[in-house]
Amino acid sequence: MFDLESQIRQWKTHVYSTGSISQNDIEELESHLRDSMDDLADRGLSTEEAFLLAVRRMGDIGVIHEEFSKISTEDLWRQLLVPTDNPITARRNRRELGIVITLAILGGLSSKVPALFGFGDMDAHSLLYLRNASLFAFFPVAIYLIWKRSLPVLRSLLVLSIFPLSALLVNVYPSYEPHHTGFLINLHLPMVLLFVLMYFFGGPAIGREGHYRSATGWRNPNTRLNFVRFVGESFIYAILIGMGGVVLILLTGGTFDLIKIDAFPFITAWIAPLGFFGLFVVAAYLVIQKKNLIESIAPVLARIFTPLFLLVLISLIIAFLVTPNQAYKNRNMLIWFDVILALVLALTLYSMSSKDFSSNDTSANSQVTFWDFLSFGLVTCAIIVDAIALSGISIRLSAYGFSANRMAALGENLILLVNLVLLCVGYIRYFLQRQTFQEIVVMQMRFLSAYAIWATCVVVIFPLLFGFQ
Repeated sequence: MFDLESQIRQWKTHVYSTGSISQNDIEELESHLRDSMDDLADRGLSTEEAFLLAVRRMGDIGVIHEEFSKISTEDLWRQLLVPTDNPITARRNRRELGIVITLAILGGLSSKVPALFGFGDMDAHSLLYLRNASLFAFFPVAIYLIWKRSLPVLRSLLVLSIFPLSALLVNVYPSYEPHHTGFLINLHLPMVLLFVLMYFFGGPAIGREGHYRSATGWRNPNTRLNFVRFVGESFIYAILIGMGGVVLILLTGGTFDLIKIDAFPFITAWIAPLGFFGLFVVAAYLVIQKKNLIESIAPVLARIFTPLFLLVLISLIIAFLVTPNQAYKNRNMLIWFDVILALVLALTLYSMSSKDFSSNDTSANSQVTFWDFLSFGLVTCAIIVDAIALSGISIRLSAYGFSANRMAALGENLILLVNLVLLCVGYIRYFLQRQTFQEIVVMQMRFLSAYAIWATCVVVIFPLLFGFQ
């Protein structure tokens, strides 16, 4: 008789024995394996068949041997974990690279769609291009993740329809002086689309779990934490690729200039947009392909910058105590406060991803480190800075009245304050050993939905409330 749990344990042991995948990652792989099995079981497959095909779907780990039907279940999954120099795997890798290049070109060409409607001048219609920039950049990434994760086609297309619907919404909405709601759309639409990408990254939730911690797919807190890490790594790679692209463009333009040919109009009209909007899917591809090599980049950067940002926040608090009126009179200072607070939250998230914990390992969850106290200090200072920013926004609201910018800032700072307070309480309970670090992660990953809901409100409702101004 086929023993599912025994086969999964052997599968995990074999994967771990390769030495290239950490224990936490194996737990995440097991979660994806079980999700895929549940999906296949719903389609009528037996447990044994669902296990075999689910392992097949773990494309980064291996492929099915051509003679799989002749091998027993106990031996078959071992054939799936073949080296990457296997001809079948090599063909799949080449196909994947071809798909990524095609999607990168698609992202670049999509930026030329406004030109078809008479909006080809990017300088004259900069607001239009800014509105659609995140759509051009993230749509190819969504398609790539659908293919990479082998997600259900119909359900994926339904979620993918958010992209054209968003494009229709933001382009139908007019924009009048002083274009505050237009600016807010530019700022918040990427947040909404990132939440959509989270769905494709984790896959649909399977089953009806009664507790959030037992959720599967994109609702699973560990999956969400991995997505946060994935976004951070992709951002790093995108910057590196972008910097290389700028150097290449300058060298190309300079070379043509030596032979008295002005290539910059062509470069700015075609090469630059094709490169910029195509690099995001390339960065996502590199992160997924080289996951085991670069996974620690974002957490390491978080540990480097956490003490530095703590010093910055302490300096801001001291500066406010010395000159308290500046925070209320200087609008730019309040904006700067919000930027720093957003970066602090990002650092906290990446610090979480660097901690070695597992939901099944209570000892790892109870190990308080120096970095935990440092993160707690960062969160505590961020609460004080956020309170200062909120008081400044409240004073400006009473003095100048309501506006789209002030209301958006008020809402975001309130949400951020609640988030920071929950984190602070969580860390205190963690230090007192009244909860595990995993429970802090679960809370934080669940709270990400609040930011997505608020960003959606700003994109969809704020233009209507404030007359598209």
